[in-house]
Order: sequence, then structure tokens, then C-alpha cells
Amino acid sequence: MQNQRLTDRYGRSVDVLRITVTHRCNFNCIFCHMEGEDINSKIELDVESIGIVAEAFSRIGVRKFKITGGEPLLRRDIIDIIKAIKTRTSAEDISLTTNGFLLEELAKDLRDAGVDRVNISLHSLNREIFRYITGRDYLEKILRGVELAKKIGFKQIKINVVVLKNLNDNEIESFIELIRGRDDMVLQFIELHPVGSGAEIFKEKFVPLDIIEKKIIEKADRLRIRVEMHNRPLYHLIEGGYVEFVRPVSNPIFCAGCRRLRLTADGFLKPCLMRNDNIIDLKPILFNEDLTREEKIKNIIKMITLANDLREPFFKWRIDRNLDLIAEKYFTIDKPRGTIRIEIPKRSFS
Repeated sequence: MQNQRLTDRYGRSVDVLRITVTHRCNFNCIFCHMEGEDINSKIELDVESIGIVAEAFSRIGVRKFKITGGEPLLRRDIIDIIKAIKTRTSAEDISLTTNGFLLEELAKDLRDAGVDRVNISLHSLNREIFRYITGRDYLEKILRGVELAKKIGFKQIKINVVVLKNLNDNEIESFIELIRGRDDMVLQFIELHPVGSGAEIFKEKFVPLDIIEKKIIEKADRLRIRVEMHNRPLYHLIEGGYVEFVRPVSNPIFCAGCRRLRLTADGFLKPCLMRNDNIIDLKPILFNEDLTREEKIKNIIKMITLANDLREPFFKWRIDRNLDLIAEKYFTIDKPRGTIRIEIPKRSFS
């Protein structure tokens, strides 16, 4: 089974393990979905357990690992977690999502430990709006962390912006200035997701990204469809830098492009952000003192295979020839041919 890539019954491979290392957070964002997990759970897997699960995934061909939370930098052993993933797997890419509060203190240590890319959630550049969205008055500290991260040498820095009606939807140009001229930076505009707290404000604050995308098209010289990441459109700006659009709600083939499994902070394999009725508890294996480390890894691989069998697009979009027609229509853009180079595979899914 080792090094054989898992593929579910919809033709979607498992390329990424998304690891929630904590449910704790020092922000209180108005749309937080907490990775679709049980926020009341206080259990956090230790470094060894996370390393075992990561190694099991590595043995079946997964080479990309995303560390998230809560706020992952609140874990005092976060550097040890990254080192465990780096040393015990064949990782080609380790990324981390953070609210940026502790980035100023930890950016260099993160890079030295093996983090290749960092995603920074930054939902407004206006101090008052930022404080309203996050519940915290930390904007200046986070911006210092962003500037430091630019100098550290991460392979990529991504700025995550959840677009909210009448709050930050008028800050597009200001956000572009953060990444202008830097091809190592991506500005990612994200639709509000009706999960967790986001469900409570969805009707009031949801913003379709079409208007923003039309503005970006006029500033771009090429477009690539990221088949490996939910079929997201990624624009390269003429002046340098990238802008990406994430539409978990309005993209009809978003779920069909999912290639990840999730490890929750409290030790469950979770096949889908939107569901908790098909999760698999790994703790009976991880906490079994009668099993050797190698036996735990082999048993975890069996559970990964089971979790993969449970994977399915949330919106039930079947991967077939009709889906290609949907994709082609979805990816049509309004710009004269020849002014922007479009890179779209003939088949959108493997």
C-alpha cells in the first residue's frame, strides 16, 4: 500500500493532509467556522501522535501538509510539531495558516523548522473594521509580522481575506498594494462560508466575488485554474503578484476538486469540512500502549483508507463528461482573447 496514491470513487486523489493542532484562538472572528470541528473539545494530540498520523499519510503518497487551528501558533510546541512532520515524512510542502498575531516573534523559527508557505488571515487594513471583524485591536502588530515574513524567505506568503458586505468589500485596492510586484505573494479573496459563526451572518454579509474578479481581470496577464485546489482561478497581475478566488458556495465544482483529508485537533479523521457524521476516531490506536509505533502507523493507514472510502463531494457533483461542460461555462471570463493567457486543462479532474 505504501506510496500508492489514494483515489476515491469520484476520481479525486488525496494529496493534502490538513492538520488542526488546536481549537484555541486569541481572536473572535465574526465568521469563524473552526474547520467544522467540535469547538467544545479540549483534547489536543501531542507531537508524537501528530507525527505518527503524518508519517502514515506520507507512506501512502501524501506530500503536502497544512497546519491550522484555531490559532496554531498558540501551541508552545508548534515548532516541534513542524519538525516532526518535516523529519518523519517525505513532505514536499508544509504550510501554516495563522492570524498573524505571533508571526513577528516566530516567523524565523517557523521557516527554520521547515514551513515552506504561510497563510495570514488579514480581513481588513482599516483598524476599526479589523477590530470589529476579529474582536481584537492587533492590526499594526500583524502588519509588522507580514513585513517580517516577507524578509524571512518563505517560498510563498498568502494573504487570506474573507470578503464581507459593507465591511471590507471596499478595500480591494489596498489589499492589492500588499502583494503588488511580488510573485512570492498571493492575495486570496474568499467567499463567506455558511459554517459555524458564518452561518449566523451569511444572509447579511455574503458578497459574490464576481465584481471583484472583473476588476482583477483588467489587471492580469494570465489565469491558471488550480485543479489541485478546488478548481480555484488564480490570476497573475501584470505588475507582479497573484490573486486567487475561493468560492466554496457559488463554485458548482468546488467540492469536486477537493483533494484533502483532515485530522482534527482531538484525533479524528474528517473527510469533509461540512460533515461530522462520517468522522473516524484515531485515538484508540494512537493512545494504545500495547501497540508499537510501527503497528500504530499500519493501523492508521487502514483508517485512512476507510476515510477515503467515505469521501464524497458535499454537493454530489459527479465527475463525468457533463461536469466538463459545467467547468467550461464557469471558467468563462469577459476579456478580449489575447490580452490574458488562460491555462485550463481539457479534463478538469483526474
